[in-house]
Amino acid sequence: MADPTEHKNTKPPAKSFESAFASLEEIVRKLEVGGLSLDEATQLFESGMKLATRCNEILSTAELKITRLQANFAEQMSLVPGDEDTEDEDA
Repeated sequence: MADPTEHKNTKPPAKSFESAFASLEEIVRKLEVGGLSLDEATQLFESGMKLATRCNEILSTAELKITRLQANFAEQMSLVPGDEDTEDEDA
């Protein structure tokens, strides 16, 4: 009977953006240097593509979060009286 935990190892563990990007850079360096067998290069390329996808997911999530924060801030600011009210008081 096969070990059920073996299937869990097929997905790489969650990494921070910085960690995933550093790993991707290392893979790119290895591929650029060359001297790898076709099988090694293919495996590295596949790993690199997974890391690039992960980096993109992290960036997209961060972008969405920032967009939501900006929208929330803009909504909150629309509830605050404008500067034109304070200018009249200073004059």
